[in-house]
Amino acid sequence: MAENQSGLRKTMRTVDFFNIYFSKFKYIILSNLMFSIFTIIAAGYIYMTYKLLGGFSVLISAAAVIPLNVGMGGMAQVCRYIYTGKSFSVSKAFFGGIKDNILKSILHGAVFYLLFAICYSSVILYYSGTKSSVIFWVPLVITGVISLLVLFASYYLNIMTVTMDIKLKALYRNCALFSFGEIKNNIIATFALLILSAVIFAVCVIVYNPIYVAVMIGLLMVLIVPSTVQYIITFYIYDDMIGILDESRKVDNDDTKQKAKTVIEKTEAEELSEVVSDSDDEYIFHNGRMLKRSEVEKHLNNNMLEDE
Repeated sequence: MAENQSGLRKTMRTVDFFNIYFSKFKYIILSNLMFSIFTIIAAGYIYMTYKLLGGFSVLISAAAVIPLNVGMGGMAQVCRYIYTGKSFSVSKAFFGGIKDNILKSILHGAVFYLLFAICYSSVILYYSGTKSSVIFWVPLVITGVISLLVLFASYYLNIMTVTMDIKLKALYRNCALFSFGEIKNNIIATFALLILSAVIFAVCVIVYNPIYVAVMIGLLMVLIVPSTVQYIITFYIYDDMIGILDESRKVDNDDTKQKAKTVIEKTEAEELSEVVSDSDDEYIFHNGRMLKRSEVEKHLNNNMLEDE
């Protein structure tokens, strides 16, 4: 019986995924067309470095993620509104998401590029080392796991930025915690992205003609791929992310950006007191919950402790 209920929930979840996606498909296309501005900038950068260097460099070309991530700030805002069912103007949501968070988006892109460069270089180094000694498989596997966690953390970066008004330190810490704390949702989102990649690859194989393939990939990038990627990520991580941050997705107010509600166990009072005294962060992650510092202090001071 339990297995049947689980299967039904999965089926309904899949139905919801496609219902929301296709009912808002025009928003997907419109936001993707706006994002193509940043795709062109990134492509221009890659082409320029290719010409200057006389060849393609993965590490240097990967810096294109910085302008792309600025556009993803707007895309994250649009996909958040699509998923939560909020009425909105695509252009205002997209460019508003960029305008309100442009400095953070640039920094996020730079940080992600730096982490990618470190992980990529380490994987290449350790993989080369495996040819001379099997001991290099140990750091290679560790680096692979770290790289995967960095990828998972990146899922939360933009959507959390446009949703929550929190300090950068807390933002990066939250993303790091969610990378392994929400491992199930992260794997599901990654699997969905792999399916999307497999479908595109299969179509390319069927088309076969290089010119047609290039045109098709160009059209997909301009029309649907980036927005679909962000939609997939948002669909699978948003609810639980907001649940942990205790912000209702049904009351999606940009002006107030509701604060996380604090629920404190009596047995946690002493431990929480130590956490509060050791940190000056606005939010405190404790026992799988994101707690608002001011609310924690209020409850501790007033001795108003509630069971979860």
